[in-house]
Amino acid sequence: MPLPTAVTATTTDRALRAHLAAATLLACGLGCALPGLGAAVRHCHPAAGVTPPMLMLLTAMFIGGFEVRAAELGRVLLRPGLLLSGLGVALLLRMVVLLGAERAAGCWPDQREALWLVVGLSLTATMPVAGAAQTWGAKAQADGPLGVGLVLATTLASPLTVPLGLVLAEGPESGGPRQVLDSLAQADSTCGFMALWVTAPCLAGLAARRLTRGLAGGRARAAALPWLRLTGLANALGLTFLNAAGVFGEIGRRPEPRLVGLALLAGSVVCALPFLTGWLTACRARTGQSRTATLTLASGMNNTSAAAALAGSQFSGHPAVLLPIFFYGMAQQLLAACLPRLLLPVRRTTPATCADVPTLSPRPDFTHA
Repeated sequence: MPLPTAVTATTTDRALRAHLAAATLLACGLGCALPGLGAAVRHCHPAAGVTPPMLMLLTAMFIGGFEVRAAELGRVLLRPGLLLSGLGVALLLRMVVLLGAERAAGCWPDQREALWLVVGLSLTATMPVAGAAQTWGAKAQADGPLGVGLVLATTLASPLTVPLGLVLAEGPESGGPRQVLDSLAQADSTCGFMALWVTAPCLAGLAARRLTRGLAGGRARAAALPWLRLTGLANALGLTFLNAAGVFGEIGRRPEPRLVGLALLAGSVVCALPFLTGWLTACRARTGQSRTATLTLASGMNNTSAAAALAGSQFSGHPAVLLPIFFYGMAQQLLAACLPRLLLPVRRTTPATCADVPTLSPRPDFTHA
């Protein structure tokens, strides 16, 4: 039986990415149908203080760093102004939207329930730009180097930006959620989690790509890259399965329709508004279609896998924190799937005429020599 080749991995990877929205929904459906399996995987500990979602997050960040090409980084560093403006859009606008959601939570009858949802949204909004923004950006003909720069810059800065974002997201009222946000922002464990499980594996992936450049004339890296990309995609779908299983397992044990409805509404709104705000900001700045797509995706797409892993380590079994993270992740995948159709210009085809048919010149034309 012949062994699978890199061509097979590339073909499978492209097929999955072409139907990424359907694959994501399928992973969620399996999580809903098999919550027991998901719980068994989530609660096993391969090492002390380490869970499978944390290991899967580490794998995702390493592969994301390995996929980054030095040429793309070089091109984006030549435009520091555009990169900094994109960082401002990606980080600040989400904080503004989150503060608005926190004020709106004051209208909910159960203040404690609503503010715990804000804790989950705060963890999500402070996370770096998701690597999936590159996948969806390719379909929307986005600016690839700018997208790489935004993902990498927010990821490397996350040990500082996540605690800062949690401070900005603190509610005006005293009580449980504010105390939790304050303790998370000041705790070394939050910074250490982002540095160890997000930033460090990304840097390791960058270093591994650099070190493997000279092995066998670069053929070893070229052969491994398709398999790493396919592994990264399967890893992302596996994380979606585990998150869905964890959320729906909690809902099955303690059904609270009102809480689920509020989490669905809050996660969807807090996800949709940064998409819209980023798109309006880019359009007003007249950045062009490719950069508009990049800034829109960077504004709306967060690394929800990192948010779920951090929430799982800090708030294990608390559905009010995990629910908005899950619904935010689903909403951003669906919105990103619709984005290429909204951003790409419509190509109008016109019927061919006789003037479109090339004809042979009767004699050589030297006028444009």
